[in-house]
Amino acid sequence: MGGPGPPKHRAAAPGPCVVPDDALVEMFGLLPANSLHRFKCVSTAWCGLVTDPLHRQRYAQTLAGFLCADVDVAAAAPSACESCCVAVHGGAESSRRTCSHATVPERKKTTTRRRRFVNVSGMAEPLPDASLSFLPPPPDDAEGFRDAILDARDGLILLARARRHEAPDLHPPACYLVCNPATARWAAVPGSGWVPSASQRTALTYLLFDASSSPHEFHLLQFRLDDMDSVRAVHTYSSSTGAWVDRAGAWRDGGWRDWGRGMALIQPGTGAAVAARALHLVVDTDGTSGPNNLVAVDAEGRTRRAIPLPRRDVVEKDWHSVFVARGSGSRGEGGQLRYVMCVRPPHGRLSEEAPLRMLVWVLQDYDAGEWVLRHAVGFPELFGGRIACQFRVEYSIVAVHPDGSWVFFVRHWDRKLVAYDMDRREVRVVADLGPGGGDLGDELPVPYVPLYKESAALTNQQ
Repeated sequence: MGGPGPPKHRAAAPGPCVVPDDALVEMFGLLPANSLHRFKCVSTAWCGLVTDPLHRQRYAQTLAGFLCADVDVAAAAPSACESCCVAVHGGAESSRRTCSHATVPERKKTTTRRRRFVNVSGMAEPLPDASLSFLPPPPDDAEGFRDAILDARDGLILLARARRHEAPDLHPPACYLVCNPATARWAAVPGSGWVPSASQRTALTYLLFDASSSPHEFHLLQFRLDDMDSVRAVHTYSSSTGAWVDRAGAWRDGGWRDWGRGMALIQPGTGAAVAARALHLVVDTDGTSGPNNLVAVDAEGRTRRAIPLPRRDVVEKDWHSVFVARGSGSRGEGGQLRYVMCVRPPHGRLSEEAPLRMLVWVLQDYDAGEWVLRHAVGFPELFGGRIACQFRVEYSIVAVHPDGSWVFFVRHWDRKLVAYDMDRREVRVVADLGPGGGDLGDELPVPYVPLYKESAALTNQQ
């Protein structure tokens, strides 16, 4: 019997495959935002690549959170003498009730507003400067002005520098500001020259910006309304020219006769969406049958098209528009636009068995104007058993998640920012908004999508 042979040596196992950082960055740049966010959990190295400021401007971004207005109410007590403040336990508030030496009259209650960022995704890194402290101060009388947010689009925010306690849609602002909280860059826009009158009582100003197609240029569209809220004039601003232009001719000759007839009403509180390089608004065309078109207006004030909104088998007076937003899908020329509507039961009588319902539609084919029903839910599921709520009085929708199934709305009766998950049919409170009022009024939460790319249109110059 032979002895044991020489020992057999096993081949060394190959080491783990190491993917170069450059290849990973290229791969990450092809991923949708939600998938990219999950890759941060793979390893510390991958997390560093995803959050690296040198690379993140190449990555897709999605809804990160909301800029919300906070309120600080400071009620000052009358001054008490120093000895009483020290002697009485509880400080100045107790002294106010017991000190007989207080001679200074009570100061007025002061209310100040500031903004905070409510993070809903964990994707905004670092967190944006919600107070927008990088914006330039007014040249003089700084205490007499406030910056009111009018619109937000693809990471840019439009503000009106208006006098305190003056609504910027009713009183001409001193100027407008367009800024990017992620880069602390801004651009000043002069006033449009609008002077309120009977034929132009109100001015609605929107931001037209598409980070994917024109990252170095933005436009403003200002619709001027008469006493009946009909659109009577359109003025536009381009960051390329730095000037406002009266677009009355292009607007009236834009191929949609309802503008010229004065029968078009832009529905307040229903949002706006940019797709196919045009601003899309919910418009009521005759004032009686309810909003029935999604109207696309381009940067020159021309009406590109009017897309009929979806309708159910309900009486026309028993439905109304609630919100329009853009998703991140790429179907058709304009991506996937989302439209939210509210409907009553066919017979019109509300009950626990037949409450108001919210329907969410997706524009499946932009070119053909084909809408597909995405979701339907009864109001009792959304609002804790209530069979009906009044739009803009008891609730307002502020966002539809572009990459997910969430609808975000504000419950006005208890000042809560709430999220509804269409897939799980779950409602959860996102944030307590605190009491309304103050310098910023009842400013609704503003959806924020980070934009880390630098834009030549934001020059930090007045």
